[in-house]
Amino acid sequence: MRRIVVVGGGISGLAAAWAAQRHAAEVPGGLEVLVLERDGVVGGKARSLSRDEWLVEGGPSGFLGGRPEMERMIESCGLGDERLPAEPAAARRFLWRGGRMRPVAANPVTFARSGILSPRGLLRLLGEPLVPARRDGADESVWAFAARRCGAEVADRLVLPMTLGIYAGDARRLSVQAAFPRMTALERNHGSLVRGLIPRRGRAGAAALTSFRGGMQSLPRALALRGGFSVRCRAEVRGLTRTDTGWHVAVGGDAEPIPADAVVLAGEPWGIAPLLRPLNAEAAADLDAIQCPPVVVVALGYGPAERARVPSGFGVLIPRGEGLRMLGNLWESHLYQRRSPEGHLLIRAMYGGQVDPDVADLTEERLVALARAEMARLYGITTPPVFQETVRVPRAIPQYEMGHLDRVVRIERAVGALPGLFITGFGLRAIAFADAATNGALVGSNAAGWLIGTAGTLAGTYPRFGCHPRETAIDRVDRR
Repeated sequence: MRRIVVVGGGISGLAAAWAAQRHAAEVPGGLEVLVLERDGVVGGKARSLSRDEWLVEGGPSGFLGGRPEMERMIESCGLGDERLPAEPAAARRFLWRGGRMRPVAANPVTFARSGILSPRGLLRLLGEPLVPARRDGADESVWAFAARRCGAEVADRLVLPMTLGIYAGDARRLSVQAAFPRMTALERNHGSLVRGLIPRRGRAGAAALTSFRGGMQSLPRALALRGGFSVRCRAEVRGLTRTDTGWHVAVGGDAEPIPADAVVLAGEPWGIAPLLRPLNAEAAADLDAIQCPPVVVVALGYGPAERARVPSGFGVLIPRGEGLRMLGNLWESHLYQRRSPEGHLLIRAMYGGQVDPDVADLTEERLVALARAEMARLYGITTPPVFQETVRVPRAIPQYEMGHLDRVVRIERAVGALPGLFITGFGLRAIAFADAATNGALVGSNAAGWLIGTAGTLAGTYPRFGCHPRETAIDRVDRR
């Protein structure tokens, strides 16, 4: 019996285990897949907390459909009927600017009237198709890319807060190639963002925002229960040792290491780095360089009277300089059904990230007081919430800063030089839930394929990696 050990029970690791297990019958002598998770539960950043008819997400609130491997995963573990599409209101997004809630509308006339951009900024945005495409492949910050193509006003007023909402990061430091590869692909393939996006407007269904009735942690839980592989929680991996026949995986509290024929590293960068350090110090240093700043979620629940004060929609992004510490908030009860009692409203406010890490030092009492004060300013809600929950994520979203893709290439090459060792995880490629699952599944298939002796052919990808060294999982899926 051959054995693959997966280090990390987040969606990347569980997807890798699931994909490897699918090829168990093809492995000579059979295959056992074991997932080791340091925490007491699986799911990684996907944490769904349910209490008194309220459901709070501590991490991602949904995923975009259209990832074939993700859909197969959902069906195989019995969650097909548990999908929960977002409500139509999710299409309405808002930006707080100048003390007002302003719609970020797809309709050009509505957007022009929102006051987000000045007439000069709108005119510059209209000229985007005339801007020559950059095709030299050089790295560029998200802000610089947006300013070059759409103007500095768009970069400041739209892209900076958008990046805060997705990465809790600074668009002036993040790499556009790593953080938003679809944007660079549009420029590369169409010469313009506008020309590239126009044909996509007619496509329907594939990229619908979706969750599960029991929250996003439902999929990790279902994979752990019905994925056909074994899971050990509270099993912290302390070290990896290469042997003549494979690997030894040392787990804290175990008298003997676990022998493995292959190992998939699927944890967070800061957790994987110590394991790689004795094997390749340079790769460990590259992992250590990937920053994961803290994020705090403050969820507040209100009754029908307060609900009427909040627009129907997805939520609001809040730029820096508006006198608010909140990065933005999501109107969860408008997004999905049964996130709150009937007629009530659940608002999930985000704090911290790369721009405000010190907020994580506040006590829960001060965090709730801060959120309530800012709700009063945003919506005029001054009554106490009927529900509250605070979720702290000390090391949250990895920051794909300038040079990130080159760093990933070095890490993957170092891992690729160690037979039987593989690596995945949202610290390297694709922070989005479905993309992380897709990349994990590709790497898991490659690990099984390596044991069979046909590494990489099962997933149709390059051996030993989830994707080509200069291509992200998002790019490849985007071509399907």
